[in-house]
Amino acid sequence: MRLRDILSLAAHNLRESPLRTALCALSVAVGSGALLLILSIGLYGRKQVDVGLQTLGVSGLSVYTESGHAGTILSAALADEIEQDVDGIRTLMPIKAQSGTVRVGHTTEHAVLLGADERLGEVMQMEMLAGTLPNAWQCANAEPVAVVGDDLAQTLYRRTNITGRQIRLKVNGTDRYFTVCGVVRAQTGAFGGMLSAVAPHLVYVPYACIASQTERTDQVFVQCISQTDTASVSSQIEKYLTDRQQVRGVHVQNMSGAVQTVQQLAEMGIGLFAAVGTVTLFVALIGVMGSMLAAAHEKTGEIGILLALGAQPHDIRRTFLLQAVLLCLFGGIVGLAAAGALLHFGAALLLPEGRVFAGLLILSTLSGAAAGLLPAVRAAALNPIDAICK
Repeated sequence: MRLRDILSLAAHNLRESPLRTALCALSVAVGSGALLLILSIGLYGRKQVDVGLQTLGVSGLSVYTESGHAGTILSAALADEIEQDVDGIRTLMPIKAQSGTVRVGHTTEHAVLLGADERLGEVMQMEMLAGTLPNAWQCANAEPVAVVGDDLAQTLYRRTNITGRQIRLKVNGTDRYFTVCGVVRAQTGAFGGMLSAVAPHLVYVPYACIASQTERTDQVFVQCISQTDTASVSSQIEKYLTDRQQVRGVHVQNMSGAVQTVQQLAEMGIGLFAAVGTVTLFVALIGVMGSMLAAAHEKTGEIGILLALGAQPHDIRRTFLLQAVLLCLFGGIVGLAAAGALLHFGAALLLPEGRVFAGLLILSTLSGAAAGLLPAVRAAALNPIDAICK
């Protein structure tokens, strides 16, 4: 039989049972569309994680000590000594945090005040929207300047660029006026409510405005030189503080490694979502296989006549395979088109690239061939005389 004849016969078989064909195509459409939607949810989640981590600007090493331990205090002055004596460090910065409030007029917002110095832009990745970060002179002289997030600027002044404006901060229990020198992209808003309960707003001020150089610091952020083994730098810092400076309860955390771990978890989430969607498509293909087996049983007599007239078993096999492929191809197109339209017009999710659509359509088609393989083989193996007599 010619390919055109096989294609015509397969299409004719599909038209003979329109209800069954429609239901099978619908099941494939639901399966392929669900796979696309689930995959889009996973991609959207990974994108949000990447954006959130980038906005937070965490990388490098974080050094901190447990409270309550005797011994030398991990202070800002000691942090500067670490930078000079430990190899592989590009720059570091001590951080001192305390909760407080920000007030402008009758508007009051809770915030976490972070004491930092002129190395803030080198240690943390921050997107400047207006103004500048505190300079070395301002940090050394404890000038009352502050860097706020754009969400806080909008809350206080209904605008993003509020450089030069004054805000009243409660520092160490005392209200002080600070001049806004810079506005950055809000670092807590990237994760929504996950951080809003802990740190609704972050406000950066010179370290000396919160603590002295000899006072215990909360953390020391360390950026290593490129191509440097962070694990080696981490062990050097811990050994330096523990053995030489007699600092107790030292912990060094690899923030870059934590970021990579979160990204790997996001990748695993996408894989899990894809697996769930694949199961959905597989269930739909079981229905297609059952439908094709029923169709082969109903057409036993016709198959026997075709074989008696000279059709070869491989012609019968190709007919049923092509029938299953056409069914799943049509269902896949409908399902992916519907899911794509939903993603484009009705959902704020990430629309995958065109190659993802093509890959899913090929998957649906190949799955249709797999679902139609058993019915095709069984139909081709029929004996012409037995098939005609049934």
